Amino acid sequence: MSISTHGLRVRRGPQAVRATVELFSSMRFAIALLTVICIASIIGTVLKQHEPAGNYVNQFGPFWAEVFRAARLDAIYSAWWFLLILLFLVVSTSLCVTRNTPRILGELRTFKEDLRVQSLKAFGQRAEASLGESPEAAARRIGGMLAGGGWKVRLQQREGQGWMVAARAGGAHKLGYIAAHGAIVLICLGGLLDGDLVVRAQTWFNGKSVFTGGGMIADVAPEHRLSPANPTFRGNILVPEGGRASVAILNQSDGVLLQELPFAIELKKFIVDYYSTGMPKLFASEVVLHDRETGAQVPARIEVNHPASYKGVEIYQSSFDDGGSSVKLKAVPMSAAARPFELEGRIGTSAEITDGSERLTLEYAALRVINVENFATNGLSGATDVRRVDLLQHGIESRLGAANKVDRPKVLRNIGPSIGYKLRDAAGQAREYQNYMLPVDTGDGPPVFLLGVRERPEEPFRYLRVPADEDGTMDGFVRM
Repeated sequence: MSISTHGLRVRRGPQAVRATVELFSSMRFAIALLTVICIASIIGTVLKQHEPAGNYVNQFGPFWAEVFRAARLDAIYSAWWFLLILLFLVVSTSLCVTRNTPRILGELRTFKEDLRVQSLKAFGQRAEASLGESPEAAARRIGGMLAGGGWKVRLQQREGQGWMVAARAGGAHKLGYIAAHGAIVLICLGGLLDGDLVVRAQTWFNGKSVFTGGGMIADVAPEHRLSPANPTFRGNILVPEGGRASVAILNQSDGVLLQELPFAIELKKFIVDYYSTGMPKLFASEVVLHDRETGAQVPARIEVNHPASYKGVEIYQSSFDDGGSSVKLKAVPMSAAARPFELEGRIGTSAEITDGSERLTLEYAALRVINVENFATNGLSGATDVRRVDLLQHGIESRLGAANKVDRPKVLRNIGPSIGYKLRDAAGQAREYQNYMLPVDTGDGPPVFLLGVRERPEEPFRYLRVPADEDGTMDGFVRM
């Protein structure tokens, strides 16, 4: 099989047009574009996408954060240059397939039995031998042997020259070129449709614009909303247990767009099942889909990697959070002059607190009733016995199995519920807290209450360890 790597050569037209067509239809150009796509995909995998601008500044500094923003590396799969390269790759690969497919299909139908003897003698891989039988008998015998081996054989008698035996096999392998390049075209088309190209086209040509403000979803103007007939989109929708929602949020680099769904999602029940160790083993959502046109109610169950599908929309369960539980907090000042006081609220809401001179906003962020941690390293020494040779555990088993397999033992334990909240000052700066409600036995002393704090979202929590008294409370520490 002969496949040309040069482009499609146009015989007529201006030289610039002919050179452009040959470049875009050449296999070398397609390979170069595919290499750029692979490098960009690696960058998109390593660099977290669609993070707040402040996170990039804190992690990489203001210079590189500005470079990432200018090059759209923070949203690389929807960047204009990434979509443009995908489009060029589709055109280039399609032209390659169009140019070579007729030749491949033609070779599948021909045996090349019309080759001259002089041409056969010019082949580098050839052999000659004398047979002690008639040409016809030898040709039919050789043809039968080849046919028995799975070859397709064609015999041709030549006047005054003898017989030509032509055979071919593995013709289906030649279709691999068409299938492989067709798959590249299909994948790139999927990337174009899934890369916000259709959504961006509506902002360019249909009068839609991103929304950068705040407030209620119902108050957002129509120019920020996409029609339910939108053929492709990827968005997020938050549905509280017992609630209903029909508008998805499409995150853009400079704001959001609202996607109207042809149905409303009602979350009847959210199910979480656990192993005996406390690790969750099942997350399931019992939902009812309310058709906005017919009023039909379709029950469905959504699990991880088991989405629900309705009217061409795939509904996945990506994450879960507290849907608005009522919580009661007790604020214990560290100074003896102040008295403790209680606060009540719901997760997802906020309240203002003040001590007379400073006003703070308390944001109830998250409530987790189960927290499973690994305590396998407790009590283990960091020293290594160089005299011990354990080939089974550290030499062989550590190199076998899945990539996420580790040779360290796991001791998983539920350490109880935790509450997360933020304190935001008048300037908008927030400090985040995470407090565990039960004393935790960390293995290096008496049980302690863990009270965590961090200044920025990308930082880990720093924990204050408050020892529990004989009653399992922190009252003894507070009285000190």
